[in-house]
Amino acid sequence: MIISRRTLLLFILAAIVLSPHSSMLAGSDPEPAPIVERQIDFYDLLLPQTDGARLSLRQYSSGKQLVIVSFIAGWCKNSNENGHVVKRLYDKYRDRGLGVVAVAEYSDEQEMEEHINRIGINYPVMIETDDRGARKKSIHFKYRQMVGDKRKWGTPFYIILDARDILPAGVNQPLARRVHTVAGEIIESEAEQFISSRLAAAPSK
Repeated sequence: MIISRRTLLLFILAAIVLSPHSSMLAGSDPEPAPIVERQIDFYDLLLPQTDGARLSLRQYSSGKQLVIVSFIAGWCKNSNENGHVVKRLYDKYRDRGLGVVAVAEYSDEQEMEEHINRIGINYPVMIETDDRGARKKSIHFKYRQMVGDKRKWGTPFYIILDARDILPAGVNQPLARRVHTVAGEIIESEAEQFISSRLAAAPSK
């Protein structure tokens, strides 16, 4: 049987649309977003890391002046491209009090391993869920909804914590009631200015 070029092209397009990674292809256009101050109740995260050990965001934030919580997907092109920006920021400012925690969403172990190795991540990586079917049940989705993020997958998504906004631990007490968010790719020049000004204003130890 001879298959025409048109028929072959239709088969290829159908395979792409039905692929589990098609959502990545559809959402790979650049989506830069500004840093925005938000008044929301943001709670501590207690999640397993890639090595299985559990980490508390409150625990990690101790002794740091500013922490970027980076919600990412290993298969997401924008997460991978913007991940290099976050890595540069971390390497430049970590000795001055910047921390970064990545939170993996909807990605299996291999996808996250490739993401970590591609970027050279040297900060903690928590795992919320590897199930793409759990998108609307995730913590990630909850906070995105709070800030009006209409993207389907919504990665990357950032929550930035200033140590001065972290509240004392208590029953049902949020970690902070004021945060800054980025509902898309963080803009390096804006992030540089934001981080340097916040760290400069932080009280010395």
